[in-house]
Amino acid sequence: MHNKKVFTGCMIRHGGLLAAEAILALAVSVILVQGNKIISGVIDEMLSGRQVLFGSFLLQFLIYTVVGTIAAFLQSAAANRYAVAVCTEYRDLVAEKLYRTEYKYFDANYSATLLNKVIGDLGEITSFLETVLPDMIASLIGIFTYAVYIGETNLGLLMVILITYPLIFWIAGKLVKRIRGLQANYRQKTDVMAQIAQDAVSGILVLRSFGIEEVFRKKMHKASVELVENEEKRTQITNTAIVVRKLIQWLPNIISAVYAVWLVSRGAVSLGGLVGFILILSKFVDAYTGLPFAMVDASTGMVSVDRVEKILSAEEEPSGEGCADAVTRAAENVIAFEKVDFSYHENVPVLQGLTFSVKKGENIAFVGESGGGKSTIFRILCGFYEKTAGEYRFFGRRIEEWNREALREQIALVSQNVFLFPTTIAENIAYSKPGATKEQIVEACKKAQIHDFIQTLPEGYDTMVGERGAILSGGQKQRLAIARAILKDAPVLLLDEPTSALDVETESGIQEAISTVMAGRTCVTIAHRLSTVQNADRICVLRQGRIAECGTHEELLKQSGVYAAMYGEEADHAEL
Repeated sequence: MHNKKVFTGCMIRHGGLLAAEAILALAVSVILVQGNKIISGVIDEMLSGRQVLFGSFLLQFLIYTVVGTIAAFLQSAAANRYAVAVCTEYRDLVAEKLYRTEYKYFDANYSATLLNKVIGDLGEITSFLETVLPDMIASLIGIFTYAVYIGETNLGLLMVILITYPLIFWIAGKLVKRIRGLQANYRQKTDVMAQIAQDAVSGILVLRSFGIEEVFRKKMHKASVELVENEEKRTQITNTAIVVRKLIQWLPNIISAVYAVWLVSRGAVSLGGLVGFILILSKFVDAYTGLPFAMVDASTGMVSVDRVEKILSAEEEPSGEGCADAVTRAAENVIAFEKVDFSYHENVPVLQGLTFSVKKGENIAFVGESGGGKSTIFRILCGFYEKTAGEYRFFGRRIEEWNREALREQIALVSQNVFLFPTTIAENIAYSKPGATKEQIVEACKKAQIHDFIQTLPEGYDTMVGERGAILSGGQKQRLAIARAILKDAPVLLLDEPTSALDVETESGIQEAISTVMAGRTCVTIAHRLSTVQNADRICVLRQGRIAECGTHEELLKQSGVYAAMYGEEADHAEL
């Protein structure tokens, strides 16, 4: 079981509200007991022939009723405030954790599963705090208060009850284990359904193009059947628990009531005391039997806490304290890799002793075979992944010393897979520079050669782009990504195969926009098409995580090595 230290910490920090809730629950129980004592006393007085002052009795009873109602209302309010306070803090901590978690955690975990934990499991935890926990507190306090009253009435009565009820806790313990396992299984199966649904929605074009809708329908049906079967088992156990609970309540009730009548017949308990006992017994039984079954319900919430704590226990992205300053930005060497190694999996090296440097204002490109380590270089440059050996310096400062957010502020990235949020064009561009004015956004779009197209749209810059920019072409998305980079105005520009998925005509237009954003910046480009990097100051050819060749386009062609062979193949392909 995972340590619930974060959740427990949230509960403790708001413990004042929980204490208030408990005190008010105690007040409600005590008031109920005191009201019961008044009724018992009145009955005994009437039976003894003494005169009963009903005015005084009713006034006392009315006062207890009003005070009890107010206490019950305040108890409910305290419980709600406690649940809201704990849930709000816990949600905030989960959100903050997701932003700080290492990038590789997201690579290793399905996004649908993470969303299911953030939404579904946090919902279960909220339900536990709002309903189950207050019931448990009320039951615990009720058991104590009512036991004291019954013990005062007759110690033998209390002993009979305590002896006849332990069976409840034993049965509840068995049910908790069974239901907890089924609940964990249920949450895992909802993860699977969420994953299938996400794949179906995200890949709808592929599904329909290849006619494989039926495959996904069968997957979803299978997952749905398994989920229903699991819930049927859980429902059967829950229903059994309800029946068992009723049976357990009846037998001790009968035994206790018969024993109480016997005590009255012997004069050990007054008739008023018997009435009071019968009245309070139902409350005691509800609390006593309610507690273990509330524990069964609580097990559902604890399963969700376990799952969310897995997120909170994930490794965080390492970060130093260093930020960009005048001295840092004045460094001549902007990027320096010295014998850098990296592996995604043990014993499978991706980068091996990689050494290179990029001076201020220099334009360097990496080319090579797929899987050669080009994209990995960018992930390390941005601090998404940690090198396994060697040294990486950015503006002369070791990567370990950099605050990662401050480092990324110095970098603008244009990726081959442009991600657009389902909001307006203007908002998507402005994400690179929060607070940017409309004029700045428009100017960036003009430089990216996308302004004229935006103006043709009915709502212009306020046009919604749809999920992942569904209404835009690949070239239009790339231009918006370039506009974002221009607006950010960072000193370092990373271009991750920005034209690999575009046709030659579109590529030519994008290259003009890229040339605009490259001006005056230090640039590192990953290229699939060699035509996109011919003007680079230096081209490095990667093979098996090492630099095989390095030089200008002309120099590399003269060497008649790997680059020249790649260039020849590309030229032959273009002629076909």
